[in-house]
Amino acid sequence: MVDISEVISKTAYELLKRAATKLPQDVKWALRRAYENESSPIGKAQLKAMLDNAEMAEKYGISICQDTGTPLFFVKWGLKSGLNIDVRRPIMEAVKKATIDVPLRPNVINPLTKENPGTNIGWGMPYIYYDLDPEADYVEITAVPKGFGSEAKSTLVWITTSEPIPEAIVRCVVDNTLTAMGEPCPPTIVGLGIGGTADIALHLAKKAIFRTPLGSLHPDPVVAELEQRVLKALNSTGLGPMAMGGDTTCLAVHAEICGTHTAVVPLGITYQCWVARYSTARIYPNGEVVYITHPE
Repeated sequence: MVDISEVISKTAYELLKRAATKLPQDVKWALRRAYENESSPIGKAQLKAMLDNAEMAEKYGISICQDTGTPLFFVKWGLKSGLNIDVRRPIMEAVKKATIDVPLRPNVINPLTKENPGTNIGWGMPYIYYDLDPEADYVEITAVPKGFGSEAKSTLVWITTSEPIPEAIVRCVVDNTLTAMGEPCPPTIVGLGIGGTADIALHLAKKAIFRTPLGSLHPDPVVAELEQRVLKALNSTGLGPMAMGGDTTCLAVHAEICGTHTAVVPLGITYQCWVARYSTARIYPNGEVVYITHPE
């Protein structure tokens, strides 16, 4: 009989390891395209350094960046999987093991005392977001060791509905990106959460970043048009790789929407640096594991 708890623990460990040491294939392709199309010599040199960095990390199995972030997990539970298990314990085991073995930098501290147990575990970490899929016969886990250079530039904006909303969104995202300059380590992936409440907007923005494949458009054509419009605006700024100047400030813009109040629309803006640390796998009831972003 398959021990699903053990499968989850091993899979979560492998997801963290792959996320820390290998770029998702689609992100690698996007960086290569950006390098090939970059017209600025400085921007091209920056992109070449990124690609070389990623290649060395993958070759030697070491972290792409020294900031291996805080351990976040997005778990999508397929109701047709028939699985009934608390995933928190095996995921915590995986985080502790990965911190030692990969290794991951022990970033997690107590937010008041700054105590650091050295395990990336404690005070609610690793943090797990749960979602349900009534039709899926698997459990999908996305590991996100989220770096804080990009995270620290996340923001929440309130747009009054008396304004033209799409125009306001483009303006807000461009303004925030220009203010952030090179701190999110561009070229970034930008996540937008539009609507809901304050917490919903920021959650949707974070969730949108990890849409696969990179650059895939929202199924709603109005949202998809906005994604393309924001991407074009960001890449027109000339900020470029690492804000050193160039054509590619952003690799992709992914947006998600939620119904909201008639008076004001919350807009969550968040970033993923070019070191796009995330990895997704699906676990089936028979113990089969399929890696999505980092296939075997």
